[in-house]
Amino acid sequence: MRLSSLDVHAFQAVGYLAAHEARWVTAAEICERTLLSRAFLLRVLACLVRGGVVMSKRGTMGGYRLARLPTQITLREVVQVLERPVAPLSCVSLSAPVPCVHQDTCGVRRDVYAELRDATHAVLARFTAADLATDIQAGRSYSPCLSHLWHPQQELAAGRWARV
Repeated sequence: MRLSSLDVHAFQAVGYLAAHEARWVTAAEICERTLLSRAFLLRVLACLVRGGVVMSKRGTMGGYRLARLPTQITLREVVQVLERPVAPLSCVSLSAPVPCVHQDTCGVRRDVYAELRDATHAVLARFTAADLATDIQAGRSYSPCLSHLWHPQQELAAGRWARV
């Protein structure tokens, strides 16, 4: 699994909501305090609302809140709600598997890729929105993380990988 800007934005938003769980929080406030793009944040929040991780309320006293306690919302759930596969390859995906011609005989698939998928699921399931809230409460933003995401096309263009 490779994290995307969608994941980073979702973690930041969920962490912010967890840090302010006692009240409704506006999207404008989240953007102002986390430096997230409003348009992108609204897309992320819509996914989180549809997935039951976040609640929304319209009106002057409205905004967003976590749907459950921060300790009950895992990062695995957040990534899955965003409909992001948690697997290194589609042939070992649990949510959107794509059959492979060597599916039943591929040792690497069984021994490496499936284990990577399971390990990723386990790590994401161990951490919760409460863990993300700790960073928010300490004043840490995940915005710098965005510049450290992998972008294979940019890496190729910069000549960091040998072209085949």
